Amino acid sequence: MRQRSEYKVNEAIIEFLDKYQLRDGYTRIQIAAIWNETVGKVIARYTKKVELNGNKLTIYITSPTVKNELMMLRSEIIAQMNEKIGKELITEVDIR
Repeated sequence: MRQRSEYKVNEAIIEFLDKYQLRDGYTRIQIAAIWNETVGKVIARYTKKVELNGNKLTIYITSPTVKNELMMLRSEIIAQMNEKIGKELITEVDIR
């Protein structure tokens, strides 16, 4: 870790996660919050569950209409989620 007397909280957390190789696990846990932030309140209301297994994001949707809309936006979902995560983690989206 860096030797300095002051840290910003987010810098300290990121350094800790990197040092102990926990960043990917933390991202997987935070994926639901990132999803809600990405799609907004309306679509989040119809989202039952969000999982990240490997590089595949699986989204469970309760509305067939919303499901169809999201199926057409898969590539945009991948791009926006990866941008919020900060790296190319998601390569595939499965909407159920």
